[in-house]
Amino acid sequence: MMPVRLIAALALAVAAFWATPAQAAKCPPPPNVIGQTYEQAYETLHNHFGYGIVTVPDPVPPGTSYVSGAETLSCIEFKITGVRVYLEGQVPDLTGMTLTTATTEAEKAGFGVTTGQPEATGEWKVAEQTPAPGGRLAYGQAVSLLLDGSTEVPYLIGRTVEEARQMAADRGLTLGGADDARDDQIVEDQSPPGGGELTIGDAIYVVLSEASLVSPAVSPPASPPVSPPASPEDSPSPSPAESPRPEESPEESPEAVPTELSRKETGSGFDVPPGLALVAVAAALLGLAGWKARGGRRAPDRDQDRRRAVRLVSRADPSPSVRIHESRGPRPAVRLHVVPDPGRQEIREGLS
Repeated sequence: MMPVRLIAALALAVAAFWATPAQAAKCPPPPNVIGQTYEQAYETLHNHFGYGIVTVPDPVPPGTSYVSGAETLSCIEFKITGVRVYLEGQVPDLTGMTLTTATTEAEKAGFGVTTGQPEATGEWKVAEQTPAPGGRLAYGQAVSLLLDGSTEVPYLIGRTVEEARQMAADRGLTLGGADDARDDQIVEDQSPPGGGELTIGDAIYVVLSEASLVSPAVSPPASPPVSPPASPEDSPSPSPAESPRPEESPEESPEAVPTELSRKETGSGFDVPPGLALVAVAAALLGLAGWKARGGRRAPDRDQDRRRAVRLVSRADPSPSVRIHESRGPRPAVRLHVVPDPGRQEIREGLS
């Protein structure tokens, strides 16, 4: 009985050995490439050893990826044929972005986002993030965001309703109390006041003026100004000293005061009699004709700024002084000397 039992035990051991998959026990681990970039790991595993590579995720996201783990995928007779590589990436900087923009940027980098603030809207801004910007995270995992929904209240007093709505919308706020208001009505008061803080999505309540700043329906139509008729008190009356004598006619008096009608007919806004204007025009024409007759423009008088002066000029006397000298030599002779008189002077007046 003992040999039979021994043989049966050995047979069961051999069967169990062959039934156990020897693949996992025979395949060695891959080279250590953890912490390398995907490009460096690919150079080592594929180009150097000839291993096939499967990445998680697949395909590789854009940008720089790092190897967070690697395991043998397949081997033949203790020779590795394939390696599975797990990748992670750098987290982008999402602080300061709105929740909507931060979600878009995280998805482009291969990550998701999560917040612990269910009341947050897409306009809330990212105050903090985990991991910090530049940290590493496995692709497909979520970046944890801390959001801030506060925003500054703009100053709306003095603005039109249209401008106030736009300024509130730029801060993520709405305008309350102006549902049926016209766009050109003016904000007279607001609550809360400008410079305070509200949560994005809240409303600023305003008090509007009863009428718009410029209302076309209330403004009267534009019409040309009409001057009132001149009253007897306003019309100029001649003084007793200026009243014409009985023998003089009003037309002959040069001091006649022009009426409003005469000013309109002459087209002048100045109180100038028509007769005097004609005389002035005639004098200007005569002066122009005389100027042309003299050959055009005269040269400017350069001596008008010089001062006049009187000076004495010495001048020789045209009648010479004759002197007769008798020679006392061996041969008597007479000599005549003609000498001009230098003592005579002439008074001249001129410009200095």
